Amino acid sequence: MAVYNGEATVYEALASLIRQTYQDWDLIIVDDGSTDRTLAILESVAVSDSRVRILRNATNCGLSASLNMAWRHARGDLLARMDADDFSYPDRFDRQVEFMTTHPEVAVLGTGIEMMDTEGLLLGHALRPEWHEELQRRMYKENPFAHPSVIMRRGFLEALGGYDGRLKWAEDADLWLRGYRQFRYHNLQQSLIRYRVPDKIALRWCTRRTLRTSAYSAFVLLRASLRERLLLTGTLHAFRHLGAGLLAFLGLRSQV
Repeated sequence: MAVYNGEATVYEALASLIRQTYQDWDLIIVDDGSTDRTLAILESVAVSDSRVRILRNATNCGLSASLNMAWRHARGDLLARMDADDFSYPDRFDRQVEFMTTHPEVAVLGTGIEMMDTEGLLLGHALRPEWHEELQRRMYKENPFAHPSVIMRRGFLEALGGYDGRLKWAEDADLWLRGYRQFRYHNLQQSLIRYRVPDKIALRWCTRRTLRTSAYSAFVLLRASLRERLLLTGTLHAFRHLGAGLLAFLGLRSQV
């Protein structure tokens, strides 16, 4: 987990992990240069639970660099992700670890998500395709995983060199695109995390972010298509991402 100025949500996120029915875990959490009370909250939790280990960036380095720092300090062979404003249901780790134990051929396992607003009100559910073959067919059309829901094998990250630390956004899509022909993916068809969606207070920030994330996604797709010699496919879907980003940007601007 990486967190930047997450004082409003990080305690609830950590509490959802501490309440997991599967208890054999360590949490590596990177405070990415927070300027609010985030570090104090992390330290208070770490004092009461020795499984929580805190790393800290002196300045804000971004999600990719922080996640690379985290997984390289982890001691386990299975590495789970979650964001600092999300919530894992108590049986999440149990279900994912059981699946990974009984399916050694799978390298990355995601789950469905429940979307919630900033007050925790349920907004809806989202499931990604289950089987690797379908995920592979749709790789350039949509992200195969809800990033905060995944659990990965260490060997997967080691083989790919982890996240591309130069990317500010779309670091997860880039990782999946680099690995899908070599490793097997799967999604459980249960929603095991709650994913927080910004409310109207955050819309102004979202309008700035939408075009940037779309541009990074387009770049990632184009780079992957060049690597795989699928330039036409990559170009079409890159422009689709940019178009969707522009429409979302205009829609959000109308609500601000």
